[in-house]
Amino acid sequence: MIVLPRIENPAQYLPVVNEIAAAVNKVNADGALPAKTASLVHLRVGQLLGSSYFTARQLEAADDTPERLGAVATWRTSPLFTDAERAALALAEAVHTPNPTGERVSDELVDEARKHLTEEQIVVLIGVLGQIGFFTPLALIGSPKVGVSFAEQWQR
Repeated sequence: MIVLPRIENPAQYLPVVNEIAAAVNKVNADGALPAKTASLVHLRVGQLLGSSYFTARQLEAADDTPERLGAVATWRTSPLFTDAERAALALAEAVHTPNPTGERVSDELVDEARKHLTEEQIVVLIGVLGQIGFFTPLALIGSPKVGVSFAEQWQR
């Protein structure tokens, strides 16, 4: 079975998309948030979204151990993550998980994150979550091929 993207090349209809993508991909260019933490956040959000593309892409690109990558879905009970990684994952889950009984991101959650992440790291994490948010509709609606980068499959 050949799996093709649902949208042939988004840039042919929205040329600015490449410029926007290039800009949002720079959110952690200076590494304020450790790359492994950003990768774990990307992986967890991909899992929450049910996106094979995001999940497979992060697993392929991750510079981490198979044990840690396999435990991302159970990060709350796994001993494999640092307090800072847990704080980032908690914020990522809060942002990407509806809460029918109240606000998604509470003051208490942010206060707990501040114990383990600097203000700069929290702001960069917000940027990383925004980066994921930018690509989410394209990944879910456009259905890119798993294992092939956006740039490779949408060159036409």
